[in-house]
Amino acid sequence: MNTHLQKIKEQLRKLSEIVKILIIRFYKIGTGETKLTRDFIFLFASWFSLLIFFSFFILAEQNPFRLLVPFQLYSYPSLDHREPIVIYISNGEGEQIPIHRKVLKQEETEAFIYQLVGEVGSPPYFDSVEALAKDGKLFSPKKLLDIRFALKQTWFVENGNKLVIDWNVQILQDVMEKYRLPRTKSDETGDTEDENPNAPVDTITYYTGGTETGPKESEEVIQKRRSLAMESTIRALNASLFENFKDLKTIEHKFSGEGSPVYHWDSISPLAIRP
Repeated sequence: MNTHLQKIKEQLRKLSEIVKILIIRFYKIGTGETKLTRDFIFLFASWFSLLIFFSFFILAEQNPFRLLVPFQLYSYPSLDHREPIVIYISNGEGEQIPIHRKVLKQEETEAFIYQLVGEVGSPPYFDSVEALAKDGKLFSPKKLLDIRFALKQTWFVENGNKLVIDWNVQILQDVMEKYRLPRTKSDETGDTEDENPNAPVDTITYYTGGTETGPKESEEVIQKRRSLAMESTIRALNASLFENFKDLKTIEHKFSGEGSPVYHWDSISPLAIRP
């Protein structure tokens, strides 16, 4: 242990002697007792430049030895592997517009159809330019039902011109029961006739059914809105499928193997033809 301390003391003593020599030499140069030599100027400029060089890298929190590795001076740009697809969004009142969305497109057809169903039911994020409808008015979209987990099976018939989609009715019913359906513009305008327009927004009755403690709507109104939401979701999905499958001409929906809708879905057409 003492030998290590002695070595440290010797190194510190040598370092202090070197510092003293440098101080005395700079002092003599400053007072003019010693003239500058070319060797001293070269060494001083070299060490000073090296100090400045490493100081910049330390302040920038970068590794200066990256310069020694070829093609590492600039970082590579991150590649975006997403592909643009067209998705239709709806305002919940029968109107829908196409938007462009970048996704990691699935290569398999069944997986891509499942992906489209999920994108239709996802929140309607889009570019502000795409928010304008055809007539120039601002388009106010509503979130549609997320029914991707109700998708049982899909297959093509008639040489790929017809797509058959089979849905699980039980899961569709669970989705409609749990989903909070927002009011449409027509409902809001109808309610404002008897209410004060300057009154604060009632967040309890903004969604269908309210809460357990809040005011309730009639079962007929709730079923109507649920059917309208399901119809808007199916229509947006049909339009998205026609847009992404150019050879597709007809889409047929089956509900647990049945060709006719159930659960008060009389307005939903099980057969869609390309417009």
